[in-house]
Amino acid sequence: MNTLTSIMNTVYSLSAAGINSIFGSPIKPPGPVFDNPAVGLGNVVMTTIQTFILFAAFAALIYLLWGAVLWVTSGGEQEKLEKARLQMTHAVLGIILMIAFLGIFTVITGDILGVIRRDQDGNWRFEIQTVNSCVIDTQTCVQSSSVCCNAPASTCQPNALPPGSPPGTSPIYTCRP
Repeated sequence: MNTLTSIMNTVYSLSAAGINSIFGSPIKPPGPVFDNPAVGLGNVVMTTIQTFILFAAFAALIYLLWGAVLWVTSGGEQEKLEKARLQMTHAVLGIILMIAFLGIFTVITGDILGVIRRDQDGNWRFEIQTVNSCVIDTQTCVQSSSVCCNAPASTCQPNALPPGSPPGTSPIYTCRP
């Protein structure tokens, strides 16, 4: 039985080496590699939110332009003019509501909950709050709830903001010695 196991191990190692020599070793796919799943999930959430906002803005703009075309092609008929005016009014109200929603969403998620923040480059980042989770050195942490892995040698400290950062930009915290 022992010889059978050693023969199978030899065949397996030769076949694995043979496959790598024929097909090559596996390569990483292009694009960002997320060692931390919370960062990957945060990027998916932010991409979804940005796509929704872009789609809503584009739809409101198309609706507004459609109302303008109806206005121009109404030929002075009062009923068509009223329909075009109403459509343009609804489009402008939609844009105003979208801006108000974005402002309220930013205040709630950024200032109150601290889930979405701006980084040093001005990009929005979605940070999943964790309680007493271990964070590896030089990775992003949240000052109030993260524990650095190499504690007490490292702590969650704020990075310096670059000169000329917009007002209200929160520093990004990382584990550092």
